[in-house]
Amino acid sequence: MLHNKDIKNLSELKLSFVRKHKKSAFFLEFISILKLGKLQAVFSKTKLKGISSLSLIRLLLVFPFIDQTSVYTYTKSYWHQFSGYGKDAYYRLKNNSKINWRSFLFGVVKLLLATITARNAKQQLKSTTTTAFIFDDTVAAKTGKYIEGASRIWDHVIQKSVLGFQILVMGYYDGTMFIPIDFSIHRSKGRNQKKPYGLAPKHYNKQFKKKREANTPSFKRKKELNTSKIETAIKMIKRAVKHNITADYVLADSWFSCRKLVEVTLKNNMNYIGMFSIYKTLFTYRNKKLTYAQIRHLNRKKVKRNKRFNLYYIRTVVQWNGQNMVLIFTRKGKKGNWKTLISTDLSLNFNETLEIYQIRWTIEVFFKESKQSLGLGKSQSTDFDAQIADTTLVMVQYLFLALQNRVDKYETLGQLFKGTKENLLELRLHERLIGLLLAVIEVISSLFEEIDPEEIMQKAINNDEALIKLLRLIDRPVDNRKKVA
Repeated sequence: MLHNKDIKNLSELKLSFVRKHKKSAFFLEFISILKLGKLQAVFSKTKLKGISSLSLIRLLLVFPFIDQTSVYTYTKSYWHQFSGYGKDAYYRLKNNSKINWRSFLFGVVKLLLATITARNAKQQLKSTTTTAFIFDDTVAAKTGKYIEGASRIWDHVIQKSVLGFQILVMGYYDGTMFIPIDFSIHRSKGRNQKKPYGLAPKHYNKQFKKKREANTPSFKRKKELNTSKIETAIKMIKRAVKHNITADYVLADSWFSCRKLVEVTLKNNMNYIGMFSIYKTLFTYRNKKLTYAQIRHLNRKKVKRNKRFNLYYIRTVVQWNGQNMVLIFTRKGKKGNWKTLISTDLSLNFNETLEIYQIRWTIEVFFKESKQSLGLGKSQSTDFDAQIADTTLVMVQYLFLALQNRVDKYETLGQLFKGTKENLLELRLHERLIGLLLAVIEVISSLFEEIDPEEIMQKAINNDEALIKLLRLIDRPVDNRKKVA
């Protein structure tokens, strides 16, 4: 429970927040709508010298919206007067090995979904949209060589090795918005035995090390560092289902598409759609064991052209370990490289399959938004527990914005920040515009066969200047005034 002092400090912070930023009170809505107090049980085993863990978390969650980038800057700022806690209280919270941050994130997600369901019921809205689990990872670069567990990671975006982690994220798309529901942090062992995890021995040996009790949440999260992302993704699906969160589809790119992930998807009554690139995999086709390249070659005279996506494609049904599934081969233009998509949903036609797979772009938007607006992956704490805590807080902050965005429907995340603190951030990409942006790119690519719409979309998301220009053009209001003759 909150202490009287905590309530008073939080109340004063609210009042000052409203006075200073009258355009938006979504922090207040977050506290009142999601009722975080219900999650107090998550911190029942945590002792912080009489300080409520949730009181500290509430303050940490508001940092981006009051222009505070760290505990240190906060304790030196105007805002610190509203809490009587020193910086050590926040550090003890983040470094605490017994806090189950995964349970906290799931708790917030379930509160958010319950809130949305209740609002839809009140407004008599029925959801008939497609839902999906989405998997992808992103590189979190670090500057500190002695951060616990950090390794050299290959960043395919900038095409070079960086120090840091890979953050695997499982998201849930509810038909309207992307909701991060689980994550894990991984490192790369590297191939050079003389350089463990790609580091010089002197740097590796000086990394921060912490003894953790077995079976504590911290011990389990640290163990995930060296666990394969496929194995972790499978556990994430099982964990989500255990929390009564299910979806129609599981979507992933070619790195994650494998037999084990497809099997766990089907076992939990969902369908899988993903890119595929495991060349040696054998499918059963016409009573023969063939690779997807051989199957494509056999169907080379059955190529069709799809005007909507401006793609040449082949669609055929095969068997994989006794399971019927669809192989779709696509390429841009007559000389483009073939790409392979697998789907366990035989009821979908070509257009429907690609439309659902495009939902995967929402996780790219999440990475973009969270890194630039909320500081995803930018924590420089040496303690791995603090890395987990900071990543969890970013996810909850994003959920906070997603809920407000859902309530306001068409406001962009950038506008939400702008309403909270003027000129705090530039206008950012909003999930509502993905379909429209894709449509525009597809129209352009239909005029030029050598243009790959997927490649353009990827570059657009990772190029701030181009992205902002595109979105301003797309989101510009139509001028309905009559022209003067």
